[in-house]
Amino acid sequence: MSRRFSENTALRQEQGSAKPSSVEAVLRQALRKFGIDQELTKYKFVLHWPEIVGQDIADRTKPESLAHGVLSVRVVDSVWAQELGFHKQAILKRLKRYLEPDQNVEDVRFFVGNLR
Repeated sequence: MSRRFSENTALRQEQGSAKPSSVEAVLRQALRKFGIDQELTKYKFVLHWPEIVGQDIADRTKPESLAHGVLSVRVVDSVWAQELGFHKQAILKRLKRYLEPDQNVEDVRFFVGNLR
């Protein structure tokens, strides 16, 4: 056991850091290395979905994808899909508050599906 400890200590010192890194720092570095950090930033608004549409609607919907300026949202049934279609402009307006400056969402499309 002491041999493993000394090997790990030597490795850390070789890497130039006597302090262990936080999991958050390691994860951020890995995401950045593989270019995933920018993709995750694109979907940051999903964390604020209940604030954007309200909890009642958030419980019945799920943002699925964002491509070519169109946000696709899964909805529990056709009645909700139709109702949300009437509120599309208000949802877009609130959504834009949570987007990155370089993001542009011009349309929201609602489709019926299982929310899982």
